[in-house]
Amino acid sequence: ALNEFALSERSLALVEGMGRLLGARDGTGPDDDPMLRSLRAESEAKGRAEGEAKGKAEGRAESRARMARALLLARGIELSEGLLADSSVLAELPESAIVAAALACNGERDFLLRLSRGQS
Repeated sequence: ALNEFALSERSLALVEGMGRLLGARDGTGPDDDPMLRSLRAESEAKGRAEGEAKGKAEGRAESRARMARALLLARGIELSEGLLADSSVLAELPESAIVAAALACNGERDFLLRLSRGQS
């Protein structure tokens, strides 16, 4: 495996297994290697940041969907149960565009059309 130009899957598994055996024997692990420790920390930080961004976008979309439903219901517009079930598109729109569409539309279909156009 050490002489291969590009490690095959089998060779990589053998080298990894040998590393684990030697690490267990000597009481060491991947975090004892400064480069691996650094790469792991970098990967974890990137994963946390991506998770936080996704969570914020989902929360923003859900909040905007509740706001739009409330505005439409307050105007007496009948809504289907599945309206804005996939509210991810709302996270990308300005809140003012959602409010304007909800206030100007004459029904659910018109509201969705206005949202898709980005107009009020």
